[in-house]
Amino acid sequence: MIIGIDFDNTIADYTGVFYRVGCALGWLPESVGQSKNEVKQYFISQDNEARWTELQGIVYGKEITQAQPYPGALDAMQRLQAHGHQLAIVSHKTKYPIIGKRVDFHEAATQWLISHKFIGSIDAPVCSEAVFFNETKEQKIARIAQLDCAVFIDDLPSILTHSDFPAQCQGVLFAPDKHPDHDGAYINQWQALDAWLCSQSN
Repeated sequence: MIIGIDFDNTIADYTGVFYRVGCALGWLPESVGQSKNEVKQYFISQDNEARWTELQGIVYGKEITQAQPYPGALDAMQRLQAHGHQLAIVSHKTKYPIIGKRVDFHEAATQWLISHKFIGSIDAPVCSEAVFFNETKEQKIARIAQLDCAVFIDDLPSILTHSDFPAQCQGVLFAPDKHPDHDGAYINQWQALDAWLCSQSN
């Protein structure tokens, strides 16, 4: 089967990165929590969403190297490929930041995938031609349908529950370290994917 996978916050783990970069720039007090959402909420509370947007541009561009793969992601994807599944990475990501230095987010993410061996090497689980960066959510969902994905894994319920999400595709929410408020299928770690897929075939 064809299995599609989101990139940001599904393969790439930014835990602590927004906090570290924000503190290093002097934009955050150290008392702010380290999660992405806590950092975002701080800027919103300061009525400074523009600074949050600028921070995202820095993290997803120049500082993307600080992100790490979620534990077990590469191993799980290599097992899927070994079992004969085709994998595609389908991401909603603008090409350039809205605010700040002009950095190509698509190229930065591609280089991150190469450096962590998801693409570009003989044992990489994903073909380089099967990586798709889409400027809008609607384009992302259209790509999922075009690829005829049987399964799509994403950290955003808004993608999986979108009215245009293809009916023939089983959405799986990736919700690390928490029980989500989500009625559909979900996994909280990559190591759980094998068991979930096995349960679908029984």
